Amino acid sequence: MKNHKNKFMILMALLLAISLTSCKQETKDKMESAGEAVVEDAKDAAEKVGEAAEKAGEAVGDAAEKTGEAVKDAAEAVSDEIKKVRVQFDSGASNKTVESSISGRETVDYVLSVKEGQYMNISMATQHGATYFNIMEPGEEYVAIYNGSTSGNQFEGTAAKSGDYTIRVYMMRSAGRRGEKADYRLEMIVN
Repeated sequence: MKNHKNKFMILMALLLAISLTSCKQETKDKMESAGEAVVEDAKDAAEKVGEAAEKAGEAVGDAAEKTGEAVKDAAEAVSDEIKKVRVQFDSGASNKTVESSISGRETVDYVLSVKEGQYMNISMATQHGATYFNIMEPGEEYVAIYNGSTSGNQFEGTAAKSGDYTIRVYMMRSAGRRGEKADYRLEMIVN
């Protein structure tokens, strides 16, 4: 009987081991399946994020292009409103004086050819307290190397580049909106 009892115990242990192995395999299969599902979900999410980033990049590019076009259009509109005057010195002269006036939002650009290293003395006399001039180097439309509204209406310096310097005479916006008029005398000395 003992022998049968031992055989029965061995058989029960074997059945239990098979059952546990089967459970382990089932659990393992479920974990693998869950892992594969997580990987697929992550791939889908990454693809959607990539698509959204691509669309956002396109939108930013479109917006930048439209902004650039708007800035260009605005610059052209402003430059259309600016009167340009080429300054020529008389033969043998190193200076030129211009007497004129502006009113409202009017702006005048005096374009003066200067060589690198030449001394420049630009001054403006006016009774109007909100009329100034800026100086832009060759190739610049708006970035001034000298701003009269913060530095006064007298510039002295040496040209850093050769080319056409722009002396922009303007009235502050507040006075321009009121339609004020300013007489001025602009003296340009280059030697």
